[in-house]
Amino acid sequence: ATFLAMVGIRFSDLSFSLANGNTTITGNYYIDAKVLIDQVTSRGARQIVSELYSQPKAWDSVLRNVATGAESWLRVAVALHPGSDAGASEMLTLSVGEALENAPENVFRIALDEFKLDSICSAPDIDDVRYNSFELAVSAIRRRQNRIAAISVPDLKNKSKKCIQLLEESKKGVAKFYGISNEPR
Repeated sequence: ATFLAMVGIRFSDLSFSLANGNTTITGNYYIDAKVLIDQVTSRGARQIVSELYSQPKAWDSVLRNVATGAESWLRVAVALHPGSDAGASEMLTLSVGEALENAPENVFRIALDEFKLDSICSAPDIDDVRYNSFELAVSAIRRRQNRIAAISVPDLKNKSKKCIQLLEESKKGVAKFYGISNEPR
C-alpha cells in the first residue's frame, strides 16, 4: 500500500500540486461544495479563486453549480466572493443572479449579505450564448421575475418586489444594447 493509502488520503482528495513553481489543480476539490469551503477556510478565498479562475474547467464547474441555487453552492459563492476581483467577481455575481431562476429564496436568504440586490437582480450576461439575443436575455429576466413573484415567505416580500422592479428596469438596458426601442415587454 502507498503511504497516502496508509494514512487514508485518496489522490482525488488532494487539492493542488506544485509543478514548475505554479499551482495547478490536480484533485477535484472544486466539485464538492463542502470540500471547497474547507479549502477557502484553510487557504483563503484569494488563493482558491486564483487557482479556480486559472483553470477554466474548474471555474466553469463552480459557476454552474452556484447557478443551481443550491444552498451549499450559494455558500461557496459567498465564501469565494471576498477573494475575487474584476472578472471573477462579475462572473460569481452573474451566477448568483442566474440562481434566481432556480431557487430565489435561497439566493435572498444566503447571498444578500455578500452580493448586493441591485447586482444580482440584473440582466444576464449577454456574452453568454444562452442569453446572446434580446429575446433570450428578456426570457431569462422573465423567468427570474416569475420565480421571485412566487415567493410566499413574508420576510422576503420586500426584497422580492425590489428585485422584480430591478429586473424590469434591466430590460431597458438589454433593449438599448440590442438597438431595440418601443419593444413591448
